[in-house]
Amino acid sequence: MTKESFAPYGEMISERGPVELDINGGCPTVLVQTVEHHEMTFDFLGRHLRTEQVFSPLGSAHAVIAVAPPNQDGKIELKKLMAFMVDGKAAYKLHKGTWHTSAFPIDERASFLVVEREGTLEEDYELRDLKTVHGVVVAIQHE
Repeated sequence: MTKESFAPYGEMISERGPVELDINGGCPTVLVQTVEHHEMTFDFLGRHLRTEQVFSPLGSAHAVIAVAPPNQDGKIELKKLMAFMVDGKAAYKLHKGTWHTSAFPIDERASFLVVEREGTLEEDYELRDLKTVHGVVVAIQHE
């Protein structure tokens, strides 16, 4: 994961300084998300159209995330689907509308400090079933 390679999907935050977060006029909320190790396969992607999210790894959490670029028509560009290694040294911000998975921890679990718009998962969550719509189940190879 580099600033350049991740730019279509979001922003890497690796240096001290302010981070602009567009939460569409809502109230910001901070939460901790812990994900247990699981198989690196998925057949769903989600996105949030009204808010950006910031994920900051806690305890040098190592994980893999999968993303597809945001778009206006709601279609997922499978050919632009990418997986990135989160090395635990830098936070990242997802652009509004970026399709994404939850993290796939490399170790037993990974925890992240998440900053987003209050009510994001209840009020601003669009989910796509890749298996039903595209006949696809994605497997991430990790070495």
